[in-house]
Amino acid sequence: MNPPPGSWRFLLLLPLLMLFPSFLHGQEAGGTELRGAWIHSPRGIPGWGWEATAKALADHGFNALFANLSWTVSSDYPSQYSVPHPALRQKDGSMGDWLQECLDACRKHGLQLHVWVVVCNMGEHTPASAKEALRKAGRTQVDADGAPSDYLAPQLPENQELLRLVLTELVTQYPVDGVHLDYIRYPLGKYDCSPAARRDFQKALGREVADWPGDVMPGGPLREPYRQWCRDNVTALVRIAREAVRRARPGVALSAAVYGYWDGARESVAQDAARWVEEGLVDFLVPMNYSGKPQEAAGWLEAQLQAVDGRVPVFSGLANYMCDSPEVLRQEIREARILGAEGFVCFQLKEEFARKWLPVLKGTETATPAPPPKAWDAPRPRWEWSGGAWRNPPWYLFWQRPGHVPLVCQVRFPQPLAARERKALRPRLLFQGRSAPGKVQAQWLDEATLRLETLPLEDGLYQWCLEEHSPEGKPPRVWKSTVRRVLPAP
Repeated sequence: MNPPPGSWRFLLLLPLLMLFPSFLHGQEAGGTELRGAWIHSPRGIPGWGWEATAKALADHGFNALFANLSWTVSSDYPSQYSVPHPALRQKDGSMGDWLQECLDACRKHGLQLHVWVVVCNMGEHTPASAKEALRKAGRTQVDADGAPSDYLAPQLPENQELLRLVLTELVTQYPVDGVHLDYIRYPLGKYDCSPAARRDFQKALGREVADWPGDVMPGGPLREPYRQWCRDNVTALVRIAREAVRRARPGVALSAAVYGYWDGARESVAQDAARWVEEGLVDFLVPMNYSGKPQEAAGWLEAQLQAVDGRVPVFSGLANYMCDSPEVLRQEIREARILGAEGFVCFQLKEEFARKWLPVLKGTETATPAPPPKAWDAPRPRWEWSGGAWRNPPWYLFWQRPGHVPLVCQVRFPQPLAARERKALRPRLLFQGRSAPGKVQAQWLDEATLRLETLPLEDGLYQWCLEEHSPEGKPPRVWKSTVRRVLPAP
């Protein structure tokens, strides 16, 4: 059998490929990637202040900070609607502003600032007097035994209005990059069994509940309609936050920290993250894939990415405090990249992480600078995959034409693009999270549909990137597809 034309070139390159396997896998993916860290302390790492804290992140290749500066009921900045933390009061009687200090430090060191807002949980940060006043006013949840909680009842109009006012004030007064919602859910356990919850659920149900709270507890006949009512209440809060932020300062990203196991979260805490994506209520999600086992965190992330289907960016939330060593965290970051996440956020930034872990990441995972993504300020395209399975075993490559099926993806934008906009888009293929070699064919089928095609060289995970390069030299906006798994022949 005569070899097909051109195959001799592949045979000449084969020894080189075997000697340098990194050639097959490409180099580290360029473009954008969010590299963030959560921090609870409102003044930066204790004893450091915001200046040193922001500098440490930026010097080690991170580009975003998620700083907990609001608990809705209480704040770490002067506010008309929430209770400023008592420690803000200066000796001369004036009020400090830790949010402004944080924002100034982030701007100086090139970090995005996403203000982490704890929504329903008043927590230990809120003054006891404020919590007690809300309990007496009937604005908090209680459990099945009648014990009070620190959680606001999400269905109450006064609590919804408080969230709207707090977020409007925050983004109006401070030009932050994003608002990051947390604890936007019910508490774990048998909640909410307050008189207000009974009244409002009965109104939604259209009839009285004979056995309260037994009928709505696990195993009760009204459990499912009750939990759907709870999910609707939480989604309504997200909708209020979306409208408030968008109206007050268009372009500010709205995101949320959500549970990692989404199916379980719908029942356990009434959090329906997939629905928020479907309704366009969030600009990105940070699922809390907290595990010291990289494969477990990766399993949750893969399910999340499939549910989101490229409609918003997903940045994997990783628990460095649960990892035995920086190497475990490094592996979780690599797994997130391979699966197609557009970044990661570490929980959380404390002194040990800054002193011992950041230098390790700087030597490996964050060594190459990357600007944070900003593609959430424009409509995201839809990605439609086809093809990509092996037709012949890989050892056929030695003596006949490769038998792959081309990887094809049609990219559909929500509206037609002008000629200059189409020209600015540059496609790139990733394999296992790295730039993939090989020829990419790109063809515009119409003003809103781009067809991308390539021939995969080996089995694994592939992902498309579209980079929008502007003539002003600004960092490119990047859109990424979901991943496509190319499998070997059985």
